[in-house]
Amino acid sequence: MNKKYLNSGLIVLLVIIWGSVIYKYFGKQTHSQIASEFVSSNHNYKNDYKMVKDTFKLELINSNPFKASNKVKKRVAHGAAKLSQKKNTKKAPNKANIVWPTITYHGFVMGENKSRPLILLKINNRLYRKREKEIQNEVLLIKAYNDSLIVSFNNTKKTIQKKHD
Repeated sequence: MNKKYLNSGLIVLLVIIWGSVIYKYFGKQTHSQIASEFVSSNHNYKNDYKMVKDTFKLELINSNPFKASNKVKKRVAHGAAKLSQKKNTKKAPNKANIVWPTITYHGFVMGENKSRPLILLKINNRLYRKREKEIQNEVLLIKAYNDSLIVSFNNTKKTIQKKHD
């Protein structure tokens, strides 16, 4: 008797499974059928907009955007302005006649046993490795930072920014 109930239960389960499989493939509409019905019902619809590609170019900023001294101008009192004009009338000796060599700063390396960093720079398209307080082609390396280098040439100081590759 138990075999009879077991067989009938398995037959009912078999019919339910095959019925769901047949319904899934033949009973439901597929996405392509739904899309074709949607397109056929909206054949009078006109597309009145265009897709425009939004493109832009990122550029490297060489100046420090967080530096407040670039943006804010100091206000000077009337009496102080006259003093500053008198100071500006004095001419600097031969600063306009100095021709600096082309200097490009590429960075520095700090050694474990060394107290001064090893600076990598190009002077007139020749690559040099020098330490602070050393002279190369009449250029004295005063101080090296992560992003800049302070150099002196003919007793005039200049700050050279690091070249970003």
